[in-house]
Amino acid sequence: MPFAAGSGTDVVARATGAALSTRMGQPVVVENMVGADGALGAVAVAKAKPDGHTLLATTNALTITPHLRKTPSYDPVKDFVAVARIAVIPLVLVTGEKSRFKTFDDLIADMRQNPGKVRYATAGKGALSRLESQLMTQHFKVQAQEQLYGSAREAIAATAGGQADFFLANFPMALPQIKSGSIRAFAVSSPARVAAMSDVPTLAELMKRPGYEATIWFGLLAPKGTSSQVITRLENEIDYELGVPDVRSRIEAVGGRAAFLRSAPFGGQIRYEYGKWGLVAKDRAT
Repeated sequence: MPFAAGSGTDVVARATGAALSTRMGQPVVVENMVGADGALGAVAVAKAKPDGHTLLATTNALTITPHLRKTPSYDPVKDFVAVARIAVIPLVLVTGEKSRFKTFDDLIADMRQNPGKVRYATAGKGALSRLESQLMTQHFKVQAQEQLYGSAREAIAATAGGQADFFLANFPMALPQIKSGSIRAFAVSSPARVAAMSDVPTLAELMKRPGYEATIWFGLLAPKGTSSQVITRLENEIDYELGVPDVRSRIEAVGGRAAFLRSAPFGGQIRYEYGKWGLVAKDRAT
């Protein structure tokens, strides 16, 4: 797990690991190996023995991070074999409790009136939330000032404390602070409203872009060279576990949704996204 304990992806990883441990009769350890926008953990798994005992639990960041470096430390297509996609998790656009912005429209209006003055938090150059924040400002033809933090937890704290004006956070990590009142939610990035906050609109509604979606996928990958028999066993076990109500409820409790994909289509999604973010990076460089 190349992200911090307590993050949305960590919650899903631990729910999946506990279910696999029970089902397969052997311990599953979730090791948080944080650093280099997810690359540290990815490289460790890419170099591991391809026997099915070391897996990478990761997100869309896998396909984004290589494009941020002149010399990428891994290739998400060539260095791994997709095992299965497990879930998707929405993002939520939040601001601080004492923020001067009371509505989403207030936020956009201020960015128009004061280009580059509104501050948005990001949690890593390879984070989907960073790119989506930039795409959102492009959509509205406004400018904002990026403030980069070392983790999503730091970015949420800065937003709650007023050091940043908004943050597109992963839903599970933001939910406790939303419930406590230290931050307020303007919108969610899922295609439909989230049951836990049904009064909060979607970005698709606010941007008037039906079908718009910016969700974090969570999935498992194995090192290149892992046998097809091992991959099939793992994807079958995950498919079974996602049918267990307790596992699904743990994912749904943090705003996620079980979204199983087998190895082949999940691998196709990774190839597509790696190419898509490559084009975005190339366009930004020109």
